[in-house]
Amino acid sequence: MRKRILYLAVASIATQIDAGGDIAKKEVMRTPDHAVSNAFKEGSISGQIRLGYIDQDNAIDPDTYTAALGGILKYETGAWSGFNFGLGAYISQKIPFATGDGEEENIDFLTDEGDSYAYVGEAYINYAIENLNIRLGRQLIDTPFADTDDIRMHPNSFEAAIASYTGFEKTTLMGGYVTRWAGFDSGENISEFKKLVYGGDGAFVIGAVNESIENLHLQGWYYSIDGLSDALYADAAYTVTFSETMGLELSGQFADFAQKSDSGLDGNVYGIGASVNVAMATIGASYNDVSGVVSNGFGGGPYLTCMEEMTIDGVEDVEAYRIAIDFDMEKIGLAGLTLSATYGNFKNSLPDNIEIEEVDIAAAYEIDKITAEMSYAMIDDANKNTLADDQDMPYDGGYDRFLARLTYNF
Repeated sequence: MRKRILYLAVASIATQIDAGGDIAKKEVMRTPDHAVSNAFKEGSISGQIRLGYIDQDNAIDPDTYTAALGGILKYETGAWSGFNFGLGAYISQKIPFATGDGEEENIDFLTDEGDSYAYVGEAYINYAIENLNIRLGRQLIDTPFADTDDIRMHPNSFEAAIASYTGFEKTTLMGGYVTRWAGFDSGENISEFKKLVYGGDGAFVIGAVNESIENLHLQGWYYSIDGLSDALYADAAYTVTFSETMGLELSGQFADFAQKSDSGLDGNVYGIGASVNVAMATIGASYNDVSGVVSNGFGGGPYLTCMEEMTIDGVEDVEAYRIAIDFDMEKIGLAGLTLSATYGNFKNSLPDNIEIEEVDIAAAYEIDKITAEMSYAMIDDANKNTLADDQDMPYDGGYDRFLARLTYNF
């Protein structure tokens, strides 16, 4: 109460201090309550509405399909003394007439029980001053081994404390601690926040991204994941522009995992890649070689050979390569339309003797606030050694997956 009286007294004095004592020229000092009220008035609502459909044709198991309507509704306050708050609801509602029954129901947009869901995907307090930003709570994170990977109805989100600093020229420093996550990549119960590692406390992360050298992008990261592994990651990408219609990009990456508590996540990987752009087409090739076992971390993974479905995650001593061609149709007058075709091959020797091929065909069209996406992934398990859900059948032989999403952003 005494503080409240003091604020009112100061505001009263401010209305009277004037060279001529003219009350008509007075300025009223804002009270803290008034500043907080303005922060809420200056807040903004954003989000997206998304319609999704998925159809998976399995070589052995029953085919599955599902349609859902959902999205994100988010409110973020304006700033008050550097602070602001954000809250986001994530929703996915099953469309029954376009969803399979029983074994034919695909749960990629649903709970493990095949139900609709709604949860608080973001809830954070943010503090920003000059070049420093600190965010605490449920939030979106994009780093090599913890990322949003928005491939179904919603992105992954994380419970974390993250700080970033941009005070150095063309350099971003980031660090923090991550404890839990939710989303499609998080495993069972995608709408529930769960520990990053069962039995572990969380992960410490620190990293730097630098673009101070012209045409060169560099980044390096360290993760200490409780109960699982210590991980190092670094990559570099260098672009060369020959003309307005021709360019080249060269890239390389390295990651190393040192296991904790006999987790089995212990190994390293290097990767190289190159792509050339000629007019409307970009043609690229990449290669990853793994010694031991590596992981995507908590998301889609940063590897150069990642496909729509397959990655090098969890496969011992695997070699993988990827060939892709992309078309930017704006060059022929179809602004916003991109087409792509990608081939990937994943292979190792004993003990798994894996040989998996994947072909992806995708199209995306973006106009104003609307994005339409379609992808068709064909996974051929040539050695038929991928475990099936039905234990009487030791392999699934692969599958084809069609995915379509229509998103309106506001």
